[in-house]
Order: sequence, then C-alpha cells, then structure tokens
Amino acid sequence: GTFDVGMLRARSLRLCRPPLAAFRLLSSAAGPSAPSPSASAARRAMRSPVTWLSAAATLGVLYAGYEWQYQRQLHRQRAAGRPDLGGPWSLVGVDGQRVTSEQLQGQWVLLYFGFTKCPDICPQEMDKLTAVLRSLDGKGQRVLPVFITIDPARDDAPRLKAYFGEGEFHERFLPLTGSFEEVRRACRAYRVYFTKPTADEIRAGDYLIDHSIISYLLSPEGHFIEYFGKSLSAAEAESKMTTLITEWERERYLRATLPQWVAEAMLGPVEVPKGRTEAPKLPPIPAKPVEIALPPAPGKARA
Repeated sequence: GTFDVGMLRARSLRLCRPPLAAFRLLSSAAGPSAPSPSASAARRAMRSPVTWLSAAATLGVLYAGYEWQYQRQLHRQRAAGRPDLGGPWSLVGVDGQRVTSEQLQGQWVLLYFGFTKCPDICPQEMDKLTAVLRSLDGKGQRVLPVFITIDPARDDAPRLKAYFGEGEFHERFLPLTGSFEEVRRACRAYRVYFTKPTADEIRAGDYLIDHSIISYLLSPEGHFIEYFGKSLSAAEAESKMTTLITEWERERYLRATLPQWVAEAMLGPVEVPKGRTEAPKLPPIPAKPVEIALPPAPGKARA
C-alpha cells in the first residue's frame, strides 16, 4: 500500500513522549516542591529588620525609659515640696506607759492633734479620719491613728481612756498625753499651732483652745510624708493616702531589688532625715505592725 509519512511521524512522537507520571516522579526526585505563599511570607518576615522580637524589645526599652524619667521626676517633686517636719517625742498612753515616736516605727501612722473638750471640729475631723481609715483597711493599707492632746491639763490618761472607749471613733486610735513641755515638744516638731490657756482659765476648767486642724501621715520609717487639712473630704484624703502609700512602697521595692547605682540614678539618693548624718538603712517592714493595746474603757460617758 501507500506509505503514509505523516502517520509514521505521529506514531514516533507518541512512542517518544514520556507519560505524565514519569514527569511527576522525576520532579519529586529532583528536590522539594516550591514553597507555599504563606511559608514565603513567614520567611520574608523573619528576614525583615523589624520582627516581633525586636518590636517587643523596643517597647520594653521605651517603657523602661519612661518609668525611669517618671520616677526621677516624682522623686524631685516630693523632695522639693515636702516641708521639714517631724522629730522625736515621748508621751504617755492611757495605761500610764511611756510611748515614743521610735516605738511606732514599722507601720504607717496618722497623727492628729486636738483635745477632748473641743465641741465640734475635733470630733468631726476624727469622724472623717475614721471613715478614711476604714476605707484603707478594706484595701489592706493599714494605718495607725494617733491622737495627741494639746490640752494636757484636762486630758489626762483616765479622761482619754473614757473618751476613746465609747467606740465612736476608729478602734485603733491611740490617745497620748503628757506634761505641757512634752506636748509642746511634739507640737513643735510638726509646727502645730495652739493657744495656751491662762492660769485663771485652767483653775476654772472651762475654756477652748484655738489650734491648727491638720493630720500628718508618717512612713513606716517614721518620716513625714504628707499633711491633710480640714478642707479635704474623706474621699479626697483616702485617695491621696492610697496614692502616697502605693508610691512609697513601690519606691522601697525598687531600691531593695535594683542595684544601688541604678536605684540612685532612677530615684535619686536616699533622703537623710533631719538630725542624721547618713541615710537610713532599709530594714524589712515587720509582717505584723507594732501595736500598743488600748485598755478597755470603764464605760464613763464623755463630758
């Protein structure tokens, strides 16, 4: 028959073309398949100069720098605006035992100067302080309230015991009295103003005393932190005390955990209290605050 060249060429091409399975087998043997788009994106991200790790490190450095500057500024403001108040004193409790300022260290202390014959201002202020202290108790910020009389001629130990034993004010109130000179020394340490009654007034026993209406917050180291006047509401005083206590404890933690040069660069050197030549050490605060027990009252009504 007739020789068909075209048919012979087509058969030759079919015989020479490898099957599709052979191509797949050869491609798999030659190497791994092309990466998926998601894998390629991940590799590009890791090769990028900005990774999640570097971003986190950058944020950490920025926050540390901010905290550094914030603490330095806070320390400067406190040091510049704090009056030079405080000093040692020694008075007498309602049980007749001597109580000194050093004995109260190891806990937060709130000093108030007043007298039991005060008709309205002192009771109102102590009612306000009682509300503040109960709010702080609920937050776990325990503060010891201390009442120092400015009228030792009438506010002797039995009267103070009866006055605070009625339960109108916070149960932790520690009332203190003493001689006129001892009371005046404590008042001078905190610049408390009060008028001295005349001899005739003392003999008559019926007089009022004009005095400054301020309470003073002391740190567990016995240092003056802040004062609170009559104009502050209970909520304002409580908020301010909470902030001061939190910031003081934060600074104490940083000083105890950071190297000394880092702590001083961030917070400044430890302040040297009045009457000392070197900065105090930072002993741990006792787990249980120092307490001076208030003996039970005999139930005598307040005059």
